[in-house]
Amino acid sequence: MLVVDAIFHRDGDLFVPSPAAGSPWTKDALHGGPPAGLLARCIEAYIGDPEMQLARLTVDLFRAVPSQPLAVQVESVRSGRRIHVVQASILADGQEVTRATAALLRRSDAPVGGLSYPPPPGPDGLPVNAGLARPRGDAPEPERPRLEGFHTFIEVAWASERFAPLPTAWMRIPVPFIAGEETSPVTRAAALSDFGNALANQVGNEGAPASAMSALSYINSDITLYLDRNPRGEWLCLQADFRDEAEGVGHVEAAWFDREGRYARGVQARLANPRP
Repeated sequence: MLVVDAIFHRDGDLFVPSPAAGSPWTKDALHGGPPAGLLARCIEAYIGDPEMQLARLTVDLFRAVPSQPLAVQVESVRSGRRIHVVQASILADGQEVTRATAALLRRSDAPVGGLSYPPPPGPDGLPVNAGLARPRGDAPEPERPRLEGFHTFIEVAWASERFAPLPTAWMRIPVPFIAGEETSPVTRAAALSDFGNALANQVGNEGAPASAMSALSYINSDITLYLDRNPRGEWLCLQADFRDEAEGVGHVEAAWFDREGRYARGVQARLANPRP
């Protein structure tokens, strides 16, 4: 079990990942969530205007982010009074490994209306586990491959039964994202946004044989998060509600909630691979 005090530590202008940022695929790379959170954090710091709402964040995961000190560069693409578009890159040894674009919109007091989307039950009263592995009887279901990292470190309270039509889980990052910094709502939302792909395998698979479930693994090439508002509180809820695939290529859509209701939607493109 990992024992760390933060997901990243600062070393001058660099961000040093802890083991809790690790990937389920290799010990030498990071999970997709921590780089997304790091990019969101640096975009917020670059903008420096609390009235600008991060409305869309798209992270292109075009290569693995190595587990080493990382630099982040942010620049404006379009800067206006009501709309600000920026691009941010994570660099390892000077080489770009992940890129994000973000659209920020200025909040206003314009009268709006719409439907209310209450949150799923929880997290209070639900069992809390370390990581996404859902308990099966008295023993947890093993992750594949069995490497520790962000996917095993976060706290998870499942709000749905196994293979329910809408797999739903509350999630919490139990330590600061950056050591010595308060984790912002946007950073927290972005860091957890990569888990839609992980839950998507259960969508529409009720009653599927175990052999079919384990025959494929999925990697996502991106994360796009649309936020109507910033989430509130440390516990955030993911509900994977749609997936579609053709010839090994597909996407998943997920809704994100806090204790007050839905605040965002996430979309990820993904690629199916046969397991070894």
